[in-house]
Amino acid sequence: MTDKNKERRATYLESAVRAGLSPKAGAVFVTLLEAGLALSPKTVVLKTGLHRQYIYDAFDELLERRLVVRVGEGRTVKYQATSPDRLAKEAEKHRLDTLESVQNLMLLYDRSPAGVVEIIHGSQKVIENELQLLREAREGDCLDIIGGGGNRWVELFEGRIEEWESLRKEKRINVRYIGTEKEVRHNQEESVIENESRVIPGIGDLVTVSIRLDSVSFNFYEPEVLIVRVKNKAAVRSQQALFEILWNVAT
Repeated sequence: MTDKNKERRATYLESAVRAGLSPKAGAVFVTLLEAGLALSPKTVVLKTGLHRQYIYDAFDELLERRLVVRVGEGRTVKYQATSPDRLAKEAEKHRLDTLESVQNLMLLYDRSPAGVVEIIHGSQKVIENELQLLREAREGDCLDIIGGGGNRWVELFEGRIEEWESLRKEKRINVRYIGTEKEVRHNQEESVIENESRVIPGIGDLVTVSIRLDSVSFNFYEPEVLIVRVKNKAAVRSQQALFEILWNVAT
């Protein structure tokens, strides 16, 4: 671990203690937050350097405060951190710096694989962000879209659609689209973007959902252009399953 990482970890540990956790529970909680997935007690012992009994004492404290969940049973049991925002209600009863400590832990949680959420708003930021996703995509990736607001996306990207399509072709991204009859007709007859589109009648002007291999984006167009992107494996799997169900019933 580099000096910078050690310093950053020490800051999170301090935040955990200031937020009301014991030092041992704080060390375990930060370790689980950093991992972003369920860890076995043995792994936590190795990562923290704490005695096994101290680890179980910390688990008991964190379970009581609902800051971890137990996954599995018996010898296969593992523990995973939940959101630190559960500490916020207690923090409101104490000093402001306690609340700031909770907010600091939330930054660590948001950057972990367990709960990364990005919010992008404003037309120019949204456009640049979408183009950047294509630049960073792996060759042959997929993009599945549950539409309803496709025409608004076209209006938003007016003048830069060719740029978007050029990047898509370069990365050979496969696009599938489910939307209204009007949108699908546009995709098939007018759009410069190569795609496979199917219709679900009456889907309406819903929030557009874009499903990539590592994220799910929810695109809002009113009252302003806004994207909420969730980078969570469970969320991606559930939305992919939903898309396949809709794709099979669409025409």
